[in-house]
Amino acid sequence: MGYDSVDEQQENRRIEQTEQHSNRPMSVNRSESVYIGDAKKMQNGFKIDDNDVIYKDVVIIGNGPSGICLSYMLAGNWPYYTGEPHPGDDMLTARLRFCTTNTGSEDRGDAHSDDVVAKNRRHCGKSGRIQGGGGLARSTRCKLECLSSGIEGRGGGRPLALLMDHLQHPCVDAGLDVASLLDWRSADEYPEHRVVDHVVLGKGQPGGAWQSMDPNVLTISLSRWMSLPDLDLRHWEKLIEAEQIQEPVLTTANIYTRPEELSVCKASSRISVGTVAAYYKDYVRRKGLKQYFRCGTTVTSVRSDSDSPESKGGYNWIVDGYENKSGKRFRYRCKRAVLATGTTDLSNHLGIPGEDTHPEWVTHDLNDLETRLGRLVSERGETDVGSTDEQMLPVLVVGAGLSAADAIMAARFRGIPVLHAFRNSSNEWGKETAERITISYDRLQWLPNSIYPEYHKVYEMMADGGTNYPLYKSLPGYTLVSLCENREDENMNTRRTVTFSAPDGQLHMFEVSVAAILIGYKPDLSYLEGNGIGLGKLADKPIDSKSNPIEIDDFTYEVIKAPTKGLYALGPLAGNNFVRFVLGGALGILAHILCTTTSERSVSRSREPIVS
Repeated sequence: MGYDSVDEQQENRRIEQTEQHSNRPMSVNRSESVYIGDAKKMQNGFKIDDNDVIYKDVVIIGNGPSGICLSYMLAGNWPYYTGEPHPGDDMLTARLRFCTTNTGSEDRGDAHSDDVVAKNRRHCGKSGRIQGGGGLARSTRCKLECLSSGIEGRGGGRPLALLMDHLQHPCVDAGLDVASLLDWRSADEYPEHRVVDHVVLGKGQPGGAWQSMDPNVLTISLSRWMSLPDLDLRHWEKLIEAEQIQEPVLTTANIYTRPEELSVCKASSRISVGTVAAYYKDYVRRKGLKQYFRCGTTVTSVRSDSDSPESKGGYNWIVDGYENKSGKRFRYRCKRAVLATGTTDLSNHLGIPGEDTHPEWVTHDLNDLETRLGRLVSERGETDVGSTDEQMLPVLVVGAGLSAADAIMAARFRGIPVLHAFRNSSNEWGKETAERITISYDRLQWLPNSIYPEYHKVYEMMADGGTNYPLYKSLPGYTLVSLCENREDENMNTRRTVTFSAPDGQLHMFEVSVAAILIGYKPDLSYLEGNGIGLGKLADKPIDSKSNPIEIDDFTYEVIKAPTKGLYALGPLAGNNFVRFVLGGALGILAHILCTTTSERSVSRSREPIVS
């Protein structure tokens, strides 16, 4: 995209020279440099004119937990190892102490680093905590590989995800509630922390998909696992309670700086989705990140462009989109783009006749099903709520995962009969769909009864087949063939029927009131060329968080098959499907940015002419 005038070209040359010779790289909104002072063209700090291009170092697509966590770290908040021993891994403790006490100028690439290390070691002497220059954020790839070696756990096997989970939640899988081994230091406390100019784009409020889920459903993960850096969710709940009753004893300061008092908070347990959504939104406010968030936007394109004049400054990526309310389009040019949109945007479909032609009674969304169930109860009459009307037409639920289990519980709670079809052999609904449902079914089967009693009860119902459970009938191994709607001639009533193929091949027809096909979700990568196909390990398959995540470098989270350097993937898109594992990816991206920008600045200095 060319410049609009000669003056703009001159202004941009001056900006480039300033960037190359400044001690701290800066990212400039070049359209603002021309139109500065024109407040009418600004809205929430952003240009809204279609012709404007905004320049950023990093653009994050997705404002869920992954995007929030990365934004917090890019804003200059870096993790440091406290120096306390890991209660379950002596070798990790030894590696941490070795790596953090041997941080020198080689990690920084400039003479200022010696002063920083000296300052941090003096701080260590006062607090008893080890603070290597830049902490974990300034770690080289070699150090990250060393620290991550030999760690076992969940999280898809990503070494950095496991490392940071071991530090943030020590021994959590063993049932222990140990304080975090990470201290978080801000750019205000440590001026040498680099603040990376970035923006976070999201369709809704901060929290991403968590803002659109049923707020009354309990999370699968324990509350502590849902926490973001430097503010335990349980501490946040206590803080909110204190603010609501205006209790002066509990202040923000002691919430943040005294994690050893975790015992004053309630024990870690499951928590409502609504509470988690409120926490993520409030986290952005409390941590001063609102200036980086541009919510209510839809990204339409993320592409590389290394041929235009603008790319000479390293701005090789273009992110296009529009504001949801106004429809005004925007464009960002950035040095790095991060894909963090999650994997629950689009529901999986079976691709059978009638599935997409009867939206008035066929749904793929749990929240929508809840609304329809409420409508059925209203039609039946409020006085009958809680009764067991087995003459009422059943609700069909297809699937064996957690959403399907929630749907079954919601229907039976309202006294509505359930017809439940789920896979029972490897050849049902096609191989890929069968694999997804098998994974969900196994997860449902092995959930501990003590923590997940409601899901365990649904599994018992599935295993029993409905013999001992009223309002429930299971169809294990049945294949849904079609969904039909017929109008009867006499009274013009609509008859909704579903047809199944039994394991023996015979067809069976059932009349239902509502059909809910809940067989999982997939990411919406329509903003990428070819919907992202080709970026996963299976080049010819769509991206799937479990079977085919985006292929990334384990320690930088760069997309390996991207056309140009500077594209990253974070969170479920990279196979880290739980909030507790997104911290490792955020650290990897931050460390890589700091390392590469330091190298670029060093090369730039070496090329400057020597003036005698």
